[in-house]
Amino acid sequence: MNWFLPLLLVAAQATATPAPTPRPIDTSKVDPKVAAQVPIIAGKLEQWQGAWGAAGGKLACKTVKSSGDEEIDALGCASMIACVKPEYAALKTIADGPGTADEKKQKIGAKLATLQPCLRAHRGQGIAELALKRGRG
Repeated sequence: MNWFLPLLLVAAQATATPAPTPRPIDTSKVDPKVAAQVPIIAGKLEQWQGAWGAAGGKLACKTVKSSGDEEIDALGCASMIACVKPEYAALKTIADGPGTADEKKQKIGAKLATLQPCLRAHRGQGIAELALKRGRG
């Protein structure tokens, strides 16, 4: 299990993709101050890089490259943990199962790649919530 955490950290970084650019917002239905925050937050989130790992059966996230904004870094980590947590048992089974380290890394990477829709959804929700907070504040 000692190699599990570093393997997952590397695999998570290898499959990480930046948050997509948000679709244009119909600003007639959204407070302009809130709408203006969305591309700012999304752009900063694209700069963020994180890695997750498990220690003692608990998931944790670490910011590897900060966006320069603690709330956006927290958003990135929260999204990562929310999406990895349901797949943790499957990832652990791969890591603890048969195969070389390279084979396990490849399988873990493939599994993590399937989490992209979840990450996009969680990041989008986080961007919207933070935009509301900052646009109204």
